[in-house]
Parts: sequence; structure tokens; C-alpha cells
Amino acid sequence: MLPENHSFFVRGDDGQEYGPVDLDELRDWVQENRAGLGTDVRRDEPGASWSPWQNYPELVALLAEVHGTSPVPGQPGLVMAPLGRRIAAFGIDLVLITIPMLIVCYTLALAFMPDWFIHDVVSGSQHPFNPPDLPLNANLVVDLIYDSMLTLYFGGFVGAHGLTPAKAMLGLRVVDQSGQKPGLLRAFLRALALIFSMNLLFLPLTYAFFNPQRRALHDYIAGTYVVKA
Repeated sequence: MLPENHSFFVRGDDGQEYGPVDLDELRDWVQENRAGLGTDVRRDEPGASWSPWQNYPELVALLAEVHGTSPVPGQPGLVMAPLGRRIAAFGIDLVLITIPMLIVCYTLALAFMPDWFIHDVVSGSQHPFNPPDLPLNANLVVDLIYDSMLTLYFGGFVGAHGLTPAKAMLGLRVVDQSGQKPGLLRAFLRALALIFSMNLLFLPLTYAFFNPQRRALHDYIAGTYVVKA
């Protein structure tokens, strides 16, 4: 429970004076990272002097309340991504990566199995064609190619920009515990954990439905959060 709802003036980073604002509005400012520890404030009272935020018990209590209820610890300005939008972004990303994946696979088929490519792809023949024995199972090769491209896609985009093309379209981004985009190592760890979840019939992804931070297994492993951009 916060103390009596005093009003305050706040000195911004630009040196300008703002207010008076009450504790409810200051709570919004803290959530938006517009005010906090170190901010100069003074009570809306005659003769009140400027002092740092932490000199006022009610403001310290307000800051603790906001940080305690923040979905990302210590980052009150971040808002968790809606789960429906996360699912939509993931689906769009899978479509986007499938296009270059098909191009790569057909290119390899043309290079190493030209008879099959011409018989099934170019001519569209309905008659079965038995390709020559291959040193590796063709399905395994395709799976390895797809998993590799998924790793490069999700790990590369998140490591470089903090988001994938689909997340950019839907206003989402991936952050670490400090609220910044993950580094490359963390991003590729997240991508590998995501592919692991996909190979387990997507079941580990469903954990996002059962925790308030909407984090799936790969988010916990990599220490990441998906938030609104």
C-alpha cells in the first residue's frame, strides 16, 4: 500500500519542469522509463526544494511496486507480447523460411538427381520414379538442410536485429534480461532450442500458455523475452 497520494513536480533530462503529477501518473512514467532513481523531484508544496527521487519514501515504494510487477524483472517499460501475435509471427516466419528452403532443395536435386528433377518437377509425371541409391537418406538430408536454415534464420535475425521479419511486421521484438537485443550466442542458443521444440511436435512451445511472462522453453533456455516493439 502506497502512502498518501502527494503530487510532485519532475525535472526532466532536458532541464524542463513538468507537473504537478500525482502518484498514479508517476507510475505510468516509471513504466515508460521516463522517471526513476536519480530523477530530481519536489513536492507540490510552497517552498519545497528539489531532491533526488530516492529521498521520498512514497516514490521509493512506488518504484518497488512497479518493478515488482514488471513482467521482465527490472524493466518496467517492457510489455509482454500478446500470445496470439507471437503465434501469428511464428507462422509467418515459417512460411518465409520455407521459400528459400525449397529453392535450395530443388537446386540440390537438379545438381545431384537431375533425372528425378526432370521426371517429377519439370514434367510433372504421375508415374513413380525410383532414383538411384544415395549415400545418405534423402529425407535426412532435407531435414538437415531445413534445420540449418531455421537456425540461420531465427538465430541470425534475432542476433543482428532483435527480431525476425515477421516480428517486425507485427510489432514484436526479442530482448534479454537487460531489455536489450540478445547477442549472437544467446540468439543461436535460442534458435537451437526452438528447433528442438519443433522436433518434439511443438509441445515445449505450449508452455507459453501457462506462465504470465508467456515464455516458451527456448525463451527460458536462452534467457529471453518476447515483448512489444
